[in-house]
Amino acid sequence: MKTAIIFVLFWVVASINAGDPPAKNPLSSKTGEESEFTLVKQEDDISIYTRWIPVDETRSARQVKVKFTVHAPADKLISVLLDDDSFTSWMRGTKDYHRIQTVDSVNWYSYIQFSIPWPLNDQDCIIRYTLRKHSGTYMEITLNGEPAYLAPVDGVKRIPHMQGSWRLLEVSPEKTLVEYLIFSNQPSSFPRWITDPIIQNNMIKTMTAFRKQTTSN
Repeated sequence: MKTAIIFVLFWVVASINAGDPPAKNPLSSKTGEESEFTLVKQEDDISIYTRWIPVDETRSARQVKVKFTVHAPADKLISVLLDDDSFTSWMRGTKDYHRIQTVDSVNWYSYIQFSIPWPLNDQDCIIRYTLRKHSGTYMEITLNGEPAYLAPVDGVKRIPHMQGSWRLLEVSPEKTLVEYLIFSNQPSSFPRWITDPIIQNNMIKTMTAFRKQTTSN
């Protein structure tokens, strides 16, 4: 049961920031600046990087970046990211995902719930998505947590902070470079040596499933 709890907690974004920074905080020499990304895992052409971002004067939290390529045009990747029905088939650890409101063709709100084994409560978040087409070959979907957008669900813990993005650069008509970034300043009580391998392995599984989803049709 303990293993199962830790497994699911990793996927709730708070666990990305598990534990404290090393004794020597790897921030840049200028106080308050972000550190550089460091490669922490690489498997099947999927690379995971992390860096520390200051939360306040005493604490920093980690941002995660995943980088990989997909043999499909950027528009095909966008169509998968816009497909609400397929979300739970590739995003690991999700119990429920549905769109709350479509503002227009490039702005929408979605609800995500993560399943947490008893005796802990499930966790959820509300994300505001914004699609930006910077050029014909570079597109981005930004993710911003909006915890107050809906009333809390009984028995479910709301994740208070989340930021991220999908960055898609089409390097050829049938090949797209993907960068996925996610960050939460919510602290976690679990040590990094327990959660890091779980976070990294399941991030690899998620991006492998996403890549498969984009090339399945």
